[in-house]
Amino acid sequence: MKGQELKRRITGINETVKITKAMQMISAAKMHKLQQKYDDAKKYLGRVSDAVHLVRTALFSLHPYLKGHDGDRSAFIVIAGDKGLCGDYNHLVLEKALENIQNSNVTHLFPVGYIARDFFKKKGYNMITTYIHLGLDPMPDEARTITDDIIQRFVLKEFDNVYIVYTGIKTLSVQNVVVEKLLPLSYTENENAVEFLPGEGSVDNALNHYILAKMYYALTSSSLAINYKRMIAMQQSTTNGEEIISELKLQYNHKRQESITTELVDASASLQGKRL
Repeated sequence: MKGQELKRRITGINETVKITKAMQMISAAKMHKLQQKYDDAKKYLGRVSDAVHLVRTALFSLHPYLKGHDGDRSAFIVIAGDKGLCGDYNHLVLEKALENIQNSNVTHLFPVGYIARDFFKKKGYNMITTYIHLGLDPMPDEARTITDDIIQRFVLKEFDNVYIVYTGIKTLSVQNVVVEKLLPLSYTENENAVEFLPGEGSVDNALNHYILAKMYYALTSSSLAINYKRMIAMQQSTTNGEEIISELKLQYNHKRQESITTELVDASASLQGKRL
């Protein structure tokens, strides 16, 4: 490779490194904000879950959210990203989801994010509703949009089971794809539960909050996970780019030194020729 070509390539890679550094910083900033949302969502889910399991009421056993249907038609909510540049994040989620979907009688699919939508569209699955951009910066109202739609369809018996696929976080560096049954709810009465005789609307409200909390937790967990993966991917890209630049600079300097040496040798030979 000639010196000018090496110089152009160094300039091009240097511009790319600037972009990956900027994306790394953006993802790190988003992570700081999302970490707080994730912690709040996890705490909220824990409190709502404890409240629901401390209630004893005959209405629970008869409630449509807990009472199973007489079929095996399943719906899957799959939370992936709206774009790539995040390592193996989307691949792991979609492969795990596809594995479970192929082993189930799936009649409805609800992808969250462009990547999930495009993936299952190519596979020919029936996608009733697609949720886009909800995973970028999840808000409770966005989680409510999904849960309200899913609950309504479940109560109308469009399907019998609802599963959610998302990325769970043990630590930021240790993530795992979770496949969790959302409906019908699994309820085991706590022996320390207190007798509660509310109206039917109050039971609906408690269980709606429980499902909403699970959905919001899944969205925030996935969003935090994808931003961590993107930050790591951009950090690795930046490191690789800088290493390539260092190697190209060595080649460029070597070429330049060769050129200078050649010019000096030619000049020396020319002087000797004139003296003769």
